[in-house]
Amino acid sequence: MQLAMTLLVRDEADIVRENLEFHLARGVDHIIATDNGSSDGTVEILEDYARAGVLTLFHEPSRDFQKEIWVTRMAFLARDEFGADWILNNDADEFWRPPSGPDGQSGNLKTVLAGRTAKLLTCQRYNMICAIKDLEKHHWRDSLVWRKARRRQPLPNLADPLRDRLLRPYFMYDLPSKVMVRSEGLVEVDRGCHNAHFEPPASREDCEISIYHFPIRTKAEFQASVAQFAQALARDQTVSPKTSWKYRRWGQMLAEEGSIDSAFAEALPSKLKFWYYLVRGDLVRDWTMRDELEAL
Repeated sequence: MQLAMTLLVRDEADIVRENLEFHLARGVDHIIATDNGSSDGTVEILEDYARAGVLTLFHEPSRDFQKEIWVTRMAFLARDEFGADWILNNDADEFWRPPSGPDGQSGNLKTVLAGRTAKLLTCQRYNMICAIKDLEKHHWRDSLVWRKARRRQPLPNLADPLRDRLLRPYFMYDLPSKVMVRSEGLVEVDRGCHNAHFEPPASREDCEISIYHFPIRTKAEFQASVAQFAQALARDQTVSPKTSWKYRRWGQMLAEEGSIDSAFAEALPSKLKFWYYLVRGDLVRDWTMRDELEAL
């Protein structure tokens, strides 16, 4: 079995090396990365792995919002040039963790994939969060050690996604799942990698791989990300207004206020709200990724 990972990145030097090391250690055979105009050292990190022969690097300087096109292109390359049987379409802030083995350590992704008959495997995602002040004091690996307990709280269907009030911090809501895909018959990977299309149509099943998502590592990184996505969405008039509405919303806040503070406060809980959710049982401590990333 050959397992490939695609990775679309821009200015993620603070996390991309951990991402590459983690997935290479858990069964990924080759990585196909597209850098979207990074200027923070991300390219240099990717080039290190390209020289080692485990990564193929492409450069895509366009500032348009064309993620599904770029990801599908990388997936086809993984299948046609590298013989990938399975493809993990990833973002730098997400870690696809297989279940633990008998020794309690994270297992191998290929073990989970072996014997599967479905071509799409649904993997659940979990936001790793903390109180805003804790994130400002510590490295993201040490502060983002909390995730929402398994109480269903889907994202709200707001009448006006740009203005209506959220009843809880954004990253306290459930995340939509993502899919691991077989290469055979793959036609297209959807924007956001929540689905994929096959010819003939393919079956889908749940998978025990968990995706740990680290959406905000620093305030500066959050502001840069919001500005980047908001500008790309504004340029592409073909994108539905409901697509990535959080970035439209936060980008509007940033433009109107000249500061990321309001968006930052809406994304993560204050210290008081954090303790409120903890007492209610809405949060659980999860040191899994901190320990495994430190072990790398």
